[in-house]
Amino acid sequence: MKRKILIFILSIISILLAVPAVNIINAPSRDAINLKEKSFLYNMDFVSRWTAALLYPLGISTDPNQVIIGKNDWLYLGDLYEKTLSDDRRPASASDIEIGKQIGAATEAWNAYLVGKGVKVFQIMIGPNKGSIYPENMPSWAKPALSNPTDALLAETGEGHYIDLRPPLLAAKKVYREALYYKTDTHWNDLGASVAFRAFAKKVGEAAPELKWPSEKVYELTRVTPRIGGDLANFLRLTASLSDDQPMINASSLPVKTTQTDFVTKQVLFQGGNPVTGAPGSPLLVTSVGALNDKKVLWLRDSFGTSLSPLMAATFKEVLQLHWGHAIKPGGSFAQLVDEWKPDYVFVTVVERAARSSGFAAYPPPGVVPKGRDFKAVRTATPVGLNHLVQGPSENEYQIKGNDAFVDFVLSSTVTQSDAQYLNIDLTCSDNTSSVPLQLFWLED
Repeated sequence: MKRKILIFILSIISILLAVPAVNIINAPSRDAINLKEKSFLYNMDFVSRWTAALLYPLGISTDPNQVIIGKNDWLYLGDLYEKTLSDDRRPASASDIEIGKQIGAATEAWNAYLVGKGVKVFQIMIGPNKGSIYPENMPSWAKPALSNPTDALLAETGEGHYIDLRPPLLAAKKVYREALYYKTDTHWNDLGASVAFRAFAKKVGEAAPELKWPSEKVYELTRVTPRIGGDLANFLRLTASLSDDQPMINASSLPVKTTQTDFVTKQVLFQGGNPVTGAPGSPLLVTSVGALNDKKVLWLRDSFGTSLSPLMAATFKEVLQLHWGHAIKPGGSFAQLVDEWKPDYVFVTVVERAARSSGFAAYPPPGVVPKGRDFKAVRTATPVGLNHLVQGPSENEYQIKGNDAFVDFVLSSTVTQSDAQYLNIDLTCSDNTSSVPLQLFWLED
């Protein structure tokens, strides 16, 4: 018994000595070695890394909720993020259609709101999931359905404000020998981004023919360089051992210099060339010298906008960027930025798996504007019920007799947003109160 205890104690001591030794030997640099930090000395990530490296050739993921291993060294996102895998594999449901209708209606409302603020074009581009463009490298059980929730969304929103980038990317895939997405990352590469931007330019150019766009030379593939594994490889802790290709386009042919400024604090964060910008969590203003158009853009985006950012900066002089999640969440800053920034155009870039997020079904705030001389009534409302109010001397005059005063009105006939964008309410008080609190409840039936 004593011998077994001794062996156990010696084994524990050996492990306690071996783990720090492994971490010291595998440290990326001498500066990374910190002998005083237990988190460094007894970091067990190398065990996960060795396990993942051992199972990877067998097609087994050590973290299938985040990443699954496909064919030909392709990696794909699992269900941890927006249930990407499960949603893509199933046909569209009645719930998906309903969500599409809600988002479509909200999009039209935002467009009307933005038009009222002077915005000329409002467009939303969907960056396809990698599996939507390269399903052939997925495991057979994981391939997307022929008609999935994204198709239901786009069927309900229509093509007026949405840009489906799947068709142009699938078409380009047949033309280029190089991949349009990274094998080891969730995102498209610069070549895929160039295909997407050209499709975006074509759609926006139809609505705004006055705009200039980068020449075809800018999109030309110049070289392919090696790079380490991307975010999917990192989930498996195999970033260093899995390699990838980086196609490079001729974007540097445009002599553009940019300045990045924190929109809130006005602090200059960068000055120089035209590098990529990650999805900012707070408003970031990118100002370009040498841009093709002296125009202001509000760009709500996510990480799929990173490879697009140099092309956007080369096209528009001022681009105010913010992650769409911060802009459209409850209490978000979308409307506020429109009011403050007064953009000429508003663009949204959202990855396919997040395009059905509930925030896109939220409506803009009601706008209160003075009634102009050009206001023309197309419908009228008639009072049909009173509560805690007594009819006054004239037809539209009332006296309050309670703490829950309201009037029920009915429209003369059904009205849609395309018929009327404004509701006019003339309300005055006999004591000449300058500010009157008012609530409006609108019932569709």
